[in-house]
Amino acid sequence: MIKVRNHPRGSSIRAMHSAVFMLTFVAAPLWAEDDQVYLKRGGAVSGTVASSTPNAVTVDVRGKNQNVPVNEIRLITFGDEPQQLRQGRARAAGGNFQSGLDDLVKVDPATIEREIVKRDLQFHLALCEGKIALSAGGDKAEATDAMLAFVRASPSSFHFFNAAQLLGDLAVGQGDYEAAVRYYGVVASKAPWPEFKMKASLAEARALVAQEKFAEAFEKFESVASQQSDAPEVKRQKLFAEIGKGRCLCETQSPEQGIGMIEKVIAENDATDMELFGRAYNAHGDCLQQAGKLKEALMAYLHVDVLFYSDPEVHAEALFHLSKLWSAIKKPDRAASARNLLDQRYSGSVWANRQ
Repeated sequence: MIKVRNHPRGSSIRAMHSAVFMLTFVAAPLWAEDDQVYLKRGGAVSGTVASSTPNAVTVDVRGKNQNVPVNEIRLITFGDEPQQLRQGRARAAGGNFQSGLDDLVKVDPATIEREIVKRDLQFHLALCEGKIALSAGGDKAEATDAMLAFVRASPSSFHFFNAAQLLGDLAVGQGDYEAAVRYYGVVASKAPWPEFKMKASLAEARALVAQEKFAEAFEKFESVASQQSDAPEVKRQKLFAEIGKGRCLCETQSPEQGIGMIEKVIAENDATDMELFGRAYNAHGDCLQQAGKLKEALMAYLHVDVLFYSDPEVHAEALFHLSKLWSAIKKPDRAASARNLLDQRYSGSVWANRQ
């Protein structure tokens, strides 16, 4: 079997794929006048985005309105939007929030005629500021104010639930767990789709864990784990809930119960899911520490540092614990290395503010 990565022209092929992506998501305004609602499964709905609610976007397709549920939407671009908005949005969607912000700040809102496009710019500016504040560092209070300003200006936006989720994350980042639970609760109570509700409920439960309200957190995790659905994303969220239940059982029942539940998730699932396994090994480390097994706990967190580090929040948590455990076993150089990486790479994380 021929593998592209070993082919002498592999780099050229990758460059071509990259060019196609940029032509699709960045250069399209040069010839496209329609708005494009790109779907998570399938192609795109082309027309004019006429209106939106937190639940759906209405697209005028050649004189006929078509409603597209928000949970089916991957990305929306507008035919008459500035180039920097399209480019910044594409970069933010790829997780490159600083590059995205650099593009977005170049856009003059006064040059945008359509209100929905102006609000899309406002949302993505606040999104990038918030994501940067939570990882690389920045003013979380300012980022919170920016996102609240967006929500007040556009309460019917299709970005509403994502905005509420990020407001919860920013509240966690500032140690305001009660506010976080309120923001996540808006999504959990008002979003009509199981995957949105479950993600928000998991975030609520983690905020309760951070407050050491383990019994309440267990109930939240249990409500997610008991959902009856075979949809892939629902099944994935249920696995996160099992990890959370194990973490709570470690505190309320016994560490061994929690360890067993978490090890079952690790043993029975695909390690290519970086966030799932990162959270599993962090929870495993927490329970092992609770059981007094410090060296085993250190190895659990090392799994995250070496293998499952793609999620900034998860990696920052592991680095914090590694800095403590290396010190506990008299490895000050390794402790300092973990702490320095935490401070340098994730200075905006709540874990970087802990000593």
